[in-house]
Amino acid sequence: MNKIGWEDDAVVTEEDIIAALKPLVDEYFFGEAKDMGNVLFYTLPDGRKFSLTAEKISSDIR
Repeated sequence: MNKIGWEDDAVVTEEDIIAALKPLVDEYFFGEAKDMGNVLFYTLPDGRKFSLTAEKISSDIR
């Protein structure tokens, strides 16, 4: 499996993170995933809904 990576000085946005995660959700989970900027909305086949949000945080947080 190839890993997704960016160069050390690359500008990586919240949207880039969500866009990189969507294909993984599509491949490994049943249901529907929608990429909406910095949020990935995921709906299970039974209708339950979830959201994953990418948000830049301080580098102080581990």
